[in-house]
Amino acid sequence: MSNDSIQVEGITKRYGAMTAVDNVSFDVGQGEFVSLLGPSGCGKTTTLRMIAGFVDPSGGLLRVRGRDVTHLPPEKRDLGFVFQNYALWPHMTVAENVAFGLKLRKKNRNFIRDKVAEALTTTGLSGYENRLPRQLSGGQQQRVALARALALEPQVLLMDEPLSNLDRALRVTMRRELKELQARMKMTTLYVTHDQEEALSMSNRVVIMNKGQVEQVAAPFELYENPATGFVADFVGITNFLGGIVTSAEGGGVEVKLGSGQMLRAVTKQPVALGTKVRALIRPERVTLKTTAADGDNILTGQVVLAEYFGALLRYSVRLDSGDILRAEVHNFDSFIESGSRVWVCVSPEHLRLIPDERNA
Repeated sequence: MSNDSIQVEGITKRYGAMTAVDNVSFDVGQGEFVSLLGPSGCGKTTTLRMIAGFVDPSGGLLRVRGRDVTHLPPEKRDLGFVFQNYALWPHMTVAENVAFGLKLRKKNRNFIRDKVAEALTTTGLSGYENRLPRQLSGGQQQRVALARALALEPQVLLMDEPLSNLDRALRVTMRRELKELQARMKMTTLYVTHDQEEALSMSNRVVIMNKGQVEQVAAPFELYENPATGFVADFVGITNFLGGIVTSAEGGGVEVKLGSGQMLRAVTKQPVALGTKVRALIRPERVTLKTTAADGDNILTGQVVLAEYFGALLRYSVRLDSGDILRAEVHNFDSFIESGSRVWVCVSPEHLRLIPDERNA
């Protein structure tokens, strides 16, 4: 048997002439937390609902713990599911909501009582048994939905944007609690979100989706530092792009001539052919700004057109002499560069990433 709790192989969903999910493949290992991340309409929720059994796939194969569940009804898949809107019964108490699935499975009264108590303790809701959903905060309602799923002791937990209805402060608190709970219980979890901060902070790996297809599957650090495509680079984090052509590639060192004629040097492990059109990717926090002339590789010049102070963070927008706007973030600083200042922009070759220029493919 595979060590993967979920295996998705070439899954596809068509609605007439429209393809919502197009030949998607990935896996979720035992005890792993994996997020499906992408913009609205990219197919992530449809993919999750096909795994859950709420949507019939048009093609492909779905396995849970090595068992083919592609055409099984939801109740036969042994999966827990937490919805975006929590889907709590408004007329039922917290305990009754948590017990609902167990009653459908015709468990005996003592078993249900024990499992409800255990689930409420795990989610920090002991003492709330007799309250109705309307008497709870948004965070507490989210915990009830989670407790209801956990009471069924599912092999795998599926979560569809469960924090999207909460305010930002509560979302941050709840995502920490969810991750801590998942890690403690070693619960295999597949989590859908459009919030990159959620995905990066909670996940062991992230599946980036765009227009019904998978763009990249990788650990959060790898996604951010080495995006495979322009879409991933642009969607995950803030990114500067400078277009150019590879003019030299020797021993891991690559030189790129920008449209302005400026030369940039990058260190890369991937072979790049001469003449290839690329986009040089520069993360704002990798940019160093100097107010006096600087020497070395990758020195660009320009003028600060916007300086924003956020306490622990400074954000600058610099109009390069080429006309391009480049963003910089400074987290440890002793002084503030005023808007209008002339600056020298420095980027280490090790911090420059090159990706194919898909706009000209």
